[in-house]
Amino acid sequence: MLINTSLGIVIAGAIAASLLILLPAQATTSTEATQLTSTVQQGTVSSTITASGSVAAWREVTADFAVSGTIATVDVALGQAVSEGQQVGSLDPTDLDKEVTSATNTLTRAKTDLATANAAVATATADASSTDQQTASGAAQELSSAKTQVLDAKDKVADATDALATANANRADAVLVAPFGGIVTAVGGTVGGSSGSSAAGSSTTEAETGTTTTSSGGFVTIADTSKMTMTAAIAEADIALVAVGQTADVTFPALADVTATATVTAIAPTGTTSNSVVTYSTTITLDSVPAELRLGQTAEVTITTVSSADDALYVPTAAITTATDGTSTVDVIGDDDEVTTTTVELGVAGDAGTEITSGLTEGQTIVLGEVAATTESDTGTTTEQGGFPGGGGGGTGGFTPPTGGTFPGGN
Repeated sequence: MLINTSLGIVIAGAIAASLLILLPAQATTSTEATQLTSTVQQGTVSSTITASGSVAAWREVTADFAVSGTIATVDVALGQAVSEGQQVGSLDPTDLDKEVTSATNTLTRAKTDLATANAAVATATADASSTDQQTASGAAQELSSAKTQVLDAKDKVADATDALATANANRADAVLVAPFGGIVTAVGGTVGGSSGSSAAGSSTTEAETGTTTTSSGGFVTIADTSKMTMTAAIAEADIALVAVGQTADVTFPALADVTATATVTAIAPTGTTSNSVVTYSTTITLDSVPAELRLGQTAEVTITTVSSADDALYVPTAAITTATDGTSTVDVIGDDDEVTTTTVELGVAGDAGTEITSGLTEGQTIVLGEVAATTESDTGTTTEQGGFPGGGGGGTGGFTPPTGGTFPGGN
């Protein structure tokens, strides 16, 4: 700034100051709606329940000798395949043979005594018919005694016959045979060991029907693997939808690409509670046994609880709108791209869609809904604004200097 005091003229230098200001970016938002469509399909609509379990033989027996004795032979090994009637073990028959011999001798004596008693009856009967009164009187007493002896002899013959039958049966039971064909899954007997009659018998489980017939024992366990089952725990919320006879598909996590069809064959009438969750043991029987399958392997089952006809029409469930009065509609796109709301009748509600029993035809295009896509773009504005008031840009205002007085505005 230049001040000429002699002339009192103030020449104000132009104070040129300009400010460059960047304003905030302006955001531009646009929204576009994309219509989602599908078509009316034809095929099977089904609803399923999934569960997991382990593979077991459809029936299993743990067999033991029905008589006590010393084990003489163990004729099978763990994992061996056996056929029905095949010998799996035997007892030392020495004592059993003695019992048969003794019972046979007792029966022979009883039969001899019976024959003697019958002969005495015949003799007494003949004497009783004698014309000699004294002879006839004595013969009558002998006849009565002979008849009593016959009855007693018959009882002894009957008892001896039963004893011999028991001895023969015990002798036969000294050889244990497989009740059915299968795989030996356990061998509990050893040569020289004992088989006690108090622990004799068998325990048979039929997983297919969910029944078990049990008596103690444990010489050998045989599993019938001609059919296999799996047992799954079905939650109480789903068990009402499951019924014997329903079809299922089974997969095996340890066996890639191995599957099997199956059928629900038994449902436990009583639930089991674990961690406050109630489940029902459900048996599923495989229709065929994959060659690679082993007992005890993990299996995962999908049970079809309801299914439509093979040629049913269906749409994605999302395409259906149901009003409070129960009326269901589907939006159909015509050839002219016009959307028409069509009333439909529903059938099976499946996992992959819902059956349409009337109102639509195969191949029609339907609306699933709309997806709104929002995009934003940014734009910036640069604004240049003049300098201070009264400055070189032609301002009209002045300012007051420290010494007083007023300067005119600058040029």
